[in-house]
This record gives sequence, structure tokens and C-alpha cells, in this order.
Amino acid sequence: MKFEDLANELFLDIFELLDGVDLLHAFHNLNYRVNRLLLIHFRFYHLDFRSLSKNRFDIITENYLRLISDKILSIHLSNDDDTPDLPYLFVSRGYTLNKFINLQSLSLYYIDCFDILNEIIVQCNHLTYLTDLKLIKCYFNSEENDFHCLINNIWNLPKLRKCLLDQINSRKIRLNELSMMSSSIEELSLERMICSLKDLSNLFEHSPCLGRLTVNNISCSKFEQLEIVIRSLTSLKTFFDSSIDSMISLFKKLPNLSHLTLETVKINCNGCQWKQILVNYLGNLKVFRLKMNLNFSPHRNIEKQVNELIDSFRSSFWIEEHQWFVRCDWNPFNITNHAILYTLPYRFDKCFNFDSIFTKSTSPNDKHYWSYDRVQTLSYENSENDLSKDSILFSARFPNLHHLKMSFPFQLDFNSCISSLNRLISLNATLRHTDSTFIQSQDLFYRSIHLYSFRLSYIKHIPMELFRMKSRSIHRLDFLTKFKSNIRYFNNEECLTLINSFLGRQCQVLLIGIENRTSIIDLINQLFNLRSLICQCKDDKSIHSKSSSSSNDELIQWLSNNFPSTYFISRDIKRTSFIRIWIG
Repeated sequence: MKFEDLANELFLDIFELLDGVDLLHAFHNLNYRVNRLLLIHFRFYHLDFRSLSKNRFDIITENYLRLISDKILSIHLSNDDDTPDLPYLFVSRGYTLNKFINLQSLSLYYIDCFDILNEIIVQCNHLTYLTDLKLIKCYFNSEENDFHCLINNIWNLPKLRKCLLDQINSRKIRLNELSMMSSSIEELSLERMICSLKDLSNLFEHSPCLGRLTVNNISCSKFEQLEIVIRSLTSLKTFFDSSIDSMISLFKKLPNLSHLTLETVKINCNGCQWKQILVNYLGNLKVFRLKMNLNFSPHRNIEKQVNELIDSFRSSFWIEEHQWFVRCDWNPFNITNHAILYTLPYRFDKCFNFDSIFTKSTSPNDKHYWSYDRVQTLSYENSENDLSKDSILFSARFPNLHHLKMSFPFQLDFNSCISSLNRLISLNATLRHTDSTFIQSQDLFYRSIHLYSFRLSYIKHIPMELFRMKSRSIHRLDFLTKFKSNIRYFNNEECLTLINSFLGRQCQVLLIGIENRTSIIDLINQLFNLRSLICQCKDDKSIHSKSSSSSNDELIQWLSNNFPSTYFISRDIKRTSFIRIWIG
């Protein structure tokens, strides 16, 4: 049987498994029958524009999007380095969100222009099915009034239930001037932002149905109080770095809280103190997930302090009534006497600088709870201490890692922690120039079948052995650093080595510093899979110019003269020394 002979029902079942962008690219114009299935009979589309070439974006927006606008349920638009300036092109082509009348979910990433972002949100005001909104790393330079306008426009969306604001405008947001009432918002996440108790009071006054809240950091002054009793909130996830008294004053106003996920610093509470807090102020709590960052006294034996702390969590309240077991990890050679105490199993998605050597827990079986299933981001650097081979890290398992930051070479025991890398999509590596570095790197590449992005940190000297390594999944290479003084500029010969390497030939997104601008032409013309190039040129004269106009930007003009008009070439608004080229 030929593929074209499949029944219509089977085609439609297959279509439902694919993202709309891939679906249109793969099947449109295959034949008349398939076209009718795509444009007439297929019920809904989910369009993810985050990782595609400009050519594919042009084809979809110019030929198909208007034909299926009433069937689109979700859209992702991103201005990150994979698709530079895509949201601006989307808007400039006359697409307004109010035309997608059945849109249920909208996700916006890295939009750094307030006018564009606010315009998109205002357009959503008439979408009666839009329930989910995500704004992720949309960091723009604007007046404070602009941010208030944006937040009020979000709260004005009539059916919005779930909202994620991740690093919007600035970490210090001010919700105390929120004036629009939302009777629909039930779940809110404020990631990588700081919120005061005054902000929270005003937030809940204008969000009476808000039941689930994630806020990255609740910060309050010594005498600050939550002004209202919040009865709607049943689930809270937060980081708290203020005093115990401030934390208690918050808990007093949350009578119906049943789920609490809490990370703290500056709060050294033992089990007896925590029991008193939970019993007295959070009587309806059913789920308690805790991570305390501690600093033990340098004037007393650390192990004795650990024993006292752990023993305080062995009462019937912890062990029998709730079965809330805890573990304390510490490194006696850490000069700050830092330790971490957390409930088991570990329920946080990040795990940074896991260098503890000793551990104790209240679990009846020490072999339990060593699988850190929730951790998606792990940062690991080899300890200089001779006892690092005994690190408890090597007892842990991280089966669901998405992002890994580490240095090579690493101790072989670390392989047991990352035995499964099937979900790893990004690796941020520091390479030391040794034979074992490249053996280990190549082995990790082979094991990471979905590894998409490879970034090098501290790359003043890039070993050419790197370009002899292979990976069929890596399509994004990042050789740029945050600090201009640390950027490694590739000369013409090194660019040629990259072009002829396995990693270079399959690279789709490249971030690189180059000595000579002519290398840009070589990279784009000879890296046949490349769709986005982000570069910093050592011979860029415009970065010292006060003019912000692209018409006066010498390097932008030079690039525009050397590439087709279908290429979108711009200078990064925030990182002004970076040139962004979306290849079309």
C-alpha cells in the first residue's frame, strides 16, 4: 500500500501528532486531496515558530496562515537567537492576534520592545477562548508606567486562567499599582522576579480567584505586613530570603493553603520550630516541600550541629503523621560552612554546585530517594578537594536532565549520576586541554541523543580537537560569552576549520566572535544548514558610534550590500555589539 492510499481518517490522526509548522512544511501541496485535508477537514493547529528558517517562516505566513487562522489553537513567537526579529516580521505582515478567533494559548519569548509586546496583548482582548498566556524573558527598557499599562492589559483579558511572567521588564516588579480586576485568573507564575508583600496584597485584591501562585522571590522589610487575608490561595511556590517573623506574618494570612513549596536563605529553623510554624499558621497544609540553605556556626563542630538539626526532624509529627523525611548535605571543607536541608524526595527543578561530601537523613532507608527526578538543570564543577571522590553526588541519579553545566575532564564516577541523558537538550561546557577531555566529551555527545545546543564557556583558547568531535543531534553552537573582554575571535583559518568540521556542517544556529567581517560571508555561504548567525566582529566600527539608526550603521550596511534582501539583518538592542542575521 502506498502512503497516498491511506484513509482520510488515518491522515488526520497522523496530522494531530505533528506541530503545525512541521505539518504544513511536510504535507502541503503533496497533492490536491492532502491539501483539502489540511485546509478544510483538519480541525486545529498548534504553531510553534521558535525553531525554523526564515524561508519556512515566509512560506507559512505568506501562503497558509490566513487560510487556517480560525483553526489555530496555540502560537509560540520568539525573538531569541534561533529566530531573530521574528515577532516584528509577524506583526509587520499584518497579522493581528484578534484574527485567530479560536486561539487558546499564546507564548511570547524574548520580545524586547514594549510597543510590540503591548500591541499583541491588546489585540488579544477580544479572544474569548484565550486561557493561557506566557511571557518569557521579554526584557524591555521602558518607563515604569509602560509596565503598569502592560500588566493591566493582561489582567483585562476576559478568559485568562493561567499566566506565566518570566523575567519581564525587571526583576523588581511593582504590582501595587495594578488597577484592573480579573475574575478569571486562577494560576499565576512570576519567575525570576521579586515581589513585596504590598505587591501581593494588591495582586490578590484584583485577582479574587487566584488559587495557585509561583513567585520567584518574596522580599519584605522588617515591619512589612500582608494587608489582607488571602482565602483563595491553596498552592504557593516561592523563594524567601527575609526573616522568620516576616515569613510567619505571611503564613498567618493564608488560611486555606494546602500545598507549599519553599526555598529559604537566612532562615535556620530546626524541626521543632518548623512544626510550630506549620501547626499554628498552616493548619490545612497537606503537601510541604522545603529547601533550606544553611550556614553553620564556624565555632562549633559541624557534624554535631548537623546531628542536632536532623534529630529535630525525627518526631512523630514528621515521621509518622506526615512522613515528611528530610536530608542534609554538607561539605566540611566549604569555607562558608554552607549546607542544604530539604524534604524528600527533592522537588526542585534546579541543582547548582552540588559539591557536598557528607549527608544524613531521617529516611528509614538511606538507599531511598536518590533519584532526583524533578531536577532539569544541574551545574557541576569538579572539586579541588582530594575527598571529592567521596561526594554524595555520585550516589544521586538525575534521569530527567534538560540542561547541564559542567567542566571537562570530570571524575568518572560522575557518569553514574547521568547514566540517562535522553532528555538533555543543552550543554554548557568548560574544556581543559587534555586527552580525557575530548574522550569524555565525545562519549557524552554519543549518549545525548537529543542534545541540541552546545555552548563553550571561557574560550580564550579553543582547542582544534573540538572540531573533530561528532554529534548528529547538535544543531546550535555558541562560542560567545556575556563579557566582551572574554570573547574569542575566530580568524579566517579557524572559521574554515569550523566550516569543514562535522559540527559545523550540520550547524543551524551559530553564535561566534570573528576577527574579519569577510568570514561572515564564508560562514553563511558554506554552512549549508545555517539559518541564524549571531556574531560579534572585531572590526565593527559602529559599536562606538552614538547613532542608533541602521541607516548609519556601517557594518549593517556592508552586510546588506553583500546578502539578498530576504535576509533579516539587525543589531541586537541589548547586546549592541552583536549582529543578528536570520538567513532567508
